[in-house]
Amino acid sequence: MKDTDLYSKILGVEDPWHVDHVDISVENQSIRVYLKHDDKVEWRCPLCNKVSPVYDHREEREWRHLDSCQFKTILVASLPRINCPKHGIHTIDVPWSNLNSRFTLLFEAFAIDVLGLAKVQVAAARLLRLSPSQVHSIMCRAVARGLSERDSTESITHVTLDEKSFKHKHQYVTLLGDPEGERILDVAETRTQKATENLLRNSLSLKQMEGIQAVTLDMWQAFIGAVKKILPHADTVHDRFHIAKYLSEAVDKTRRDENRQFIKEKNYVLKNTKYLWLTSPENLTAEKRKDLEIQIQLETETSRVWSFKDNFRHFFEFDKIKDAYDFFRNWYQAAAALGNRHLTKVAEMLRDHLNGLLAYIEHRVTNSYAEAENSKIQILKASARGYHKFENFRIAILFHFGKLDLYPHKCS
Repeated sequence: MKDTDLYSKILGVEDPWHVDHVDISVENQSIRVYLKHDDKVEWRCPLCNKVSPVYDHREEREWRHLDSCQFKTILVASLPRINCPKHGIHTIDVPWSNLNSRFTLLFEAFAIDVLGLAKVQVAAARLLRLSPSQVHSIMCRAVARGLSERDSTESITHVTLDEKSFKHKHQYVTLLGDPEGERILDVAETRTQKATENLLRNSLSLKQMEGIQAVTLDMWQAFIGAVKKILPHADTVHDRFHIAKYLSEAVDKTRRDENRQFIKEKNYVLKNTKYLWLTSPENLTAEKRKDLEIQIQLETETSRVWSFKDNFRHFFEFDKIKDAYDFFRNWYQAAAALGNRHLTKVAEMLRDHLNGLLAYIEHRVTNSYAEAENSKIQILKASARGYHKFENFRIAILFHFGKLDLYPHKCS
């Protein structure tokens, strides 16, 4: 079998294109397949599909294809340009690639699979024998395709807003999540109210905005303000994950303050106990639970604040809003009476956001999905050793966690 016939079968080349000749370089471990078209062909305008006369031919262009015989394989062709009476001069579409791409459809789809498995662009580039910038361009096109093909009529009733650290300690991005669809809808560069408003506007259609019933988020005022402005009909829900975080911080700050004072008095009872106070009792080993019980019996300031934290878990077990409200009122009064500055600060914050707490009783939605995705994004960021530009970070997040249709489709 001739090499031209072989590559015609391998590539699936069809009329009006055919394989003219093949150059094999053992030294460079590459194969260049030259394609030509039949002379008498009626070319069509890529915009209106009407037959149009040939204007000229472009310079030879190359497309990276799937490797063949373990050699890098490249398609080479000179594409005609047509002169459409309505749309002017345009390069014709080809069946093996999309406009302005330097990769065949099959190679680009394979590269997307490799990226999905490798996670890190540098590793994928090494496997694909591409430069990191070429791999990045494939990711960008894939995400742009996926976002453009999202169904804006798809029903969404619950979204999450969460923050994720980006470059520096106090630099954050905002993640808009769809827990039911298990996907990140989009990412904003900062966590300001304006940025969050734009994130909601640009990620959701008007129909989707109208259908959202609840937004789970922490007590960051910029998030709350954005939701009130863009989704005024939706309930703001503060869930147990964020509440537990704030109460745990009150316990830990109390432990540190009290431990410093105890050490001055040669009392080391709280030394190395941080893990006991910040871990849920059900997640402790039997031995650690006994250690916690001993600490509680000592009735330190830390143990008393911890008791308020542990007791607040009952708030989320109520089925009726009135019962939850009565519980909170009693809990708040007792917490304020204790006089611990760290606990009082958190209790007052919860009081000021009580409507968002009570909304949980009605909707029973949490930020658990957002917290889980946050952990996955952290692993992605660590694997890539960080991202220097926000847009690169956003592309990576949407590529891996956006549940987008990333694959290129054949030109029509």
